[in-house]
Amino acid sequence: MQKPEHRVYRFDPFTLDLTRGCLLRDGTELKLRPKSYEVFKYLAENSGRLVSKDEIISSVWLETAVTDDSLVQCLKDIRHALADDHQQIIRTVPRRGYIFEKDVIEEFGTVLPIETAAGDEIVDEAPSAGPHAKAAMSGRRRALISVAALVLLAGTAAFMFRKPVLAWFFKPPSIAVLPVINATGDGGLDYISDGITESIITSLTQLNEKGRPRLRVISQNTAFIFKGKELEPRSIGLQLGVDTILTGKMLRQPDDSQVFKVELVNVSDGSIMWLKQYASHILIAQNEIAKDVAEQLPLTIGAHDIENLTRRYTQNAEAYDLYLKGRAACLVQTPSGIANSIGYYQRAIEVDPNFALAYWAIGFSFWMEGASDMRADIDANELAASSYQRALNLDANLTVAAEMLKMVQTSSWNWEAAAKEGPTNFGYGAYLIAMGRAEEQAAIEDRRLTVDPLHPVLNYGHCTTLFQARRYDDAIAQCQKTLNLVPGPNRAYFGPESPAVHRILANVYTQKGMFAEAIAEAQTAVTTSENSTVSLALLASIYARAGQTNEAGKIIDILEERMDKGEYAPPLNIAFIFANLGDNDKAFYWLNRAFDERESRLGNMKSSPNFDPLRSDPRFAELMKRVGLPA
Repeated sequence: MQKPEHRVYRFDPFTLDLTRGCLLRDGTELKLRPKSYEVFKYLAENSGRLVSKDEIISSVWLETAVTDDSLVQCLKDIRHALADDHQQIIRTVPRRGYIFEKDVIEEFGTVLPIETAAGDEIVDEAPSAGPHAKAAMSGRRRALISVAALVLLAGTAAFMFRKPVLAWFFKPPSIAVLPVINATGDGGLDYISDGITESIITSLTQLNEKGRPRLRVISQNTAFIFKGKELEPRSIGLQLGVDTILTGKMLRQPDDSQVFKVELVNVSDGSIMWLKQYASHILIAQNEIAKDVAEQLPLTIGAHDIENLTRRYTQNAEAYDLYLKGRAACLVQTPSGIANSIGYYQRAIEVDPNFALAYWAIGFSFWMEGASDMRADIDANELAASSYQRALNLDANLTVAAEMLKMVQTSSWNWEAAAKEGPTNFGYGAYLIAMGRAEEQAAIEDRRLTVDPLHPVLNYGHCTTLFQARRYDDAIAQCQKTLNLVPGPNRAYFGPESPAVHRILANVYTQKGMFAEAIAEAQTAVTTSENSTVSLALLASIYARAGQTNEAGKIIDILEERMDKGEYAPPLNIAFIFANLGDNDKAFYWLNRAFDERESRLGNMKSSPNFDPLRSDPRFAELMKRVGLPA
């Protein structure tokens, strides 16, 4: 009996069998997930032309609402199957889409036998460990986190729509919204009380317009350092230098719904100016509270203001609840917290595909995965940029998405864009560091801290900048200040258990040759970061620098085992550890891999002390040139 005719696409040495729905190499099947196969088929059918991500998603997933992460995972499957690490077959065009680079020949014939590769498994793509890979090492966390972007991290809806810093020619009224106290007895509901606090701060901030400062609102980052502190509102108001304090409690009703009780306190004499109780759902209550509070302040509130104060980004209660859970998870600042936040945001988008704020939030979590060494920067930035663009397509007024798109540009070494806009660009601080102007950035941060001295993220950013400026004693003092800003364990606001601050201290002590102190700080970072590869690698690098090679080797073995199991380890971290071991050839092998992945921290080559062991090598200047940095 004659075998049925079938169609195939050939691009040597591969064959895409359209009849059987499989990919082969020299007759051996390469396994792909169904959706990965469909993505590959669509790209092959459109070989030679740029195909946008939206086009692929709409063609492969049809009416199903998915995030770009689904597409990126499919591309990882495909590239893993093709061994296309260098994008010779499928090329990514940043922020635009993909091009299938090979010529495809369509053929018809009879069905051929397929040989399945023994032990072939489909796994998420991870960078090849390579012949010399042993471990990853973290220098100080990237300047992008330390300067502007993490202003968004700690629940910064207050900064979410921020305007450029303005010269205030008069003293406007001022207010601090303290964290709403969860008095329900159920700690699992903190995400609601924190969420309504964030929303009120954001709404009140909307009263300010460019060139028209009407109300000074203390940022959420600063306000939240008082969470859990038993202080009188007037005392906090005097410390913050504001006229008015808003306090609130969230209580539980017999039907398990929440009720919010709020009151305004006059800081000058401690008297209660106004109080009210709201028994409506948080979606309604947060808008009502913001509107009512604004009307109690010495402001003229117009129709446009009311529109801004009562604006909702979704009408769907379930989607908003998932968004709030995602925010709470992201602010934990651990690998699991960031990963969990993405899951919540994806579900929120599934419930409400037009929820622009959820697209911004998932973009930020994707960016944080790159910034936290959980994902390659080239993938993280691509996912983040696409999510921000979707948010803007849904809501052109979502300023935070536009600002973070600029940050992604700087993450991708687009120095010209940051230089052109100056300090109003979220990536300007990273640009100054990249240009070797750390002292200039430190001066900018000093001025900002004069205005908002308790802002934990600004304080953290100053730690990293002082390290880049090689002002090590100042950096130590700044780190100690930052660790003591909040009352207890709080990674989101850089409290005493913040692994990020402890990693900076470890790097500073290493540069000062204080290896015992450096090791102790790195060990603390390991403990508080869920045993992350970043913190472990930093500890290994300090051991290597201190001459304790046996201890370093033990950690290298652990890291190598974890990398073999698929955990991501940035090539730059691996390059650092070989640099500290004095093996420049292997270091530059991994630096080139870091370049291929567009590792953001390569932008710090001119300033960061962590690159010092490699500066005398001629290959270092060449790499700086490729990254677009001045000699």
